[in-house]
Order: sequence, then C-alpha cells, then structure tokens
Amino acid sequence: MLKSKILGVLVASSICAISSFALDLPNNKLVDATWLKTNMADKDLVIVDIRKDEKAYSKSHIPGAIKWAVKDFRETRYKDVPGYIGAPLTFTRLMKKSGVTKDSAIVFYSDGKENDSYTIAGLGVFVSEYYGIKNTAILNGGFAAWEKAGNAVDNKKVKPKKTNWKITNMNIENVANIGDIDSAVEIQTAQLVDTRPTVHVNGTDKHKKVLKKGHLPGAKALFVGNYTKVVDGVTYLDAQGAKATVEAAKVNLKDPIIWYCNSGWYASGAWFAGKYLAGVQNAKVYDGSMIDYTRMPKRKLVKGDI
Repeated sequence: MLKSKILGVLVASSICAISSFALDLPNNKLVDATWLKTNMADKDLVIVDIRKDEKAYSKSHIPGAIKWAVKDFRETRYKDVPGYIGAPLTFTRLMKKSGVTKDSAIVFYSDGKENDSYTIAGLGVFVSEYYGIKNTAILNGGFAAWEKAGNAVDNKKVKPKKTNWKITNMNIENVANIGDIDSAVEIQTAQLVDTRPTVHVNGTDKHKKVLKKGHLPGAKALFVGNYTKVVDGVTYLDAQGAKATVEAAKVNLKDPIIWYCNSGWYASGAWFAGKYLAGVQNAKVYDGSMIDYTRMPKRKLVKGDI
C-alpha cells in the first residue's frame, strides 16, 4: 500500500512537472485574442508578428511582439528558386535572437484580413515544427481580431535577451522532396493536393517563377482560403468546418497527403489546417513546390480543371 501511495505521488509530481514545463497551448494550436491577452505576461510566451507587410510592425503591433520576416527562416536555392526551409544555422540564429528557450511557447499572428492571410502564420508553425519546436500556435483572426477586441497596441520595437537555444530534434518526415512527388505521381503512394488559386491549378495562369502551367497528374484541388470564414470583417480559420472542407475535396483523411502550392507557403498553411484542425495524420509539404518541380527535367503537368 505504501509503495502504491509513493508511486502515486511520484506520478502526480511528474505530471505537474510536465504540465508546467511550458505555457500550455490548445491541441489544435489555435488561440483567440482573449487567451493571448490573459497569458501575454507569461515569461515563457513569445509572440511573433509575422504579417506579410513588414512595415506594419513599426506602425502598430501587439505589445511585446517581436517581428519575423519570411526571409528570416526560408532560403533561395539555385539562384532563383525561393521557398525552401532555411538552413539549420539560419533558424538557430533566429531562435536565439528571438529569445526562444526550450520552455518557450510561440504564438504567431498574421493580419487576419484576407482569406489566405493565416498561411504565413501556418508557415511559421511548419518551419518551427520541422526544427523540433512543437509548442506553437496561431492567433485566430490575427491582428485584426486583436484590434477588433479593443486590445492595446504598441509601436515600440522589442529586442529580447539572446538565448542559447539549439536544435535537439528535427521532424524531417514533414517534408516531401522530388522523389516523394515522383512516387505519388507514378504509383500513387500519397494523395497530391494543390492548394493554389484555381487559375494556377487549371493552367490558365501561373506564378512568375513557375516555368510551366498546370497541376501535378492525379492531384486534387483545395484552395487554402476554403478553410476560413469571415466574421465582422475579420478572417478566422474555421476549426469546426475544416474536416468537412477536406472531405468535400475528396481527400481521404487517413491516407498519406502531400500538400503543394507554388513555393511551399500556401501548402504549409494547408498542412496546418489539415493536421491540427481536420485531423490529417500523415501529411507532408513539398518544399519548393511547383517552382521546384517545373525546373526538374522530363516531368509532366496537366492542364484543365480538377
């Protein structure tokens, strides 16, 4: 009996230690403005302004937030192919100067105005998770939701104390390469899901850095903006409707999925919504996506609606 009581105390202590290891974030990695306001004074919370408009931060941002630009954690290869995950050294330096520690919880926010605006925050989560950081979340509705709630803003640049953060784990299984794409095209080892706008999917137009028009053979189409809903002028991720959105595109939640777009940006947003809102268990993002693929020799594309 005594042994059982001691064991129970040890287990309880262990659970407490785990739960207090860092600020707890929701399992679906979505927080709202109320949650952020309640927890923003927590010493382990790192708030990242990741809006596309880099000048917006200097005008107005959430108090205590630091600024990340996409170029801070992505890299261009082969002189003109953007969109690849940044090198380990690049990401490590970013974490150190951002004040991130092993106990940190990171919340990213975008502007919350466009139907695809959440994707840049999803990209932040995706790259962080690739480098082993899993205690992350997105502010649903972004900066627009924060302002809509009447919360205070600031225009002072935040410079955190530098840390000694280092990479201790990497989730390379989250990333697909050209070999994975060839396998999916030829022998259907994974579902290919095109997250781009319709004009890019059907080949009537293309991104300026994509060399050929069209979509991958056998792909299904699911635009990243389909995961959102607008409420009082603010664009939110539709957590309740995410699963139905994926199923409506005839994507099987249980089978492997490779999300792709033009550079990997939109695909990362789809990966976030698919994994954390719809319940997709086995998903990858094609790093470099169509910009990468259309530079590969002797690969075919298909034009027309899916």
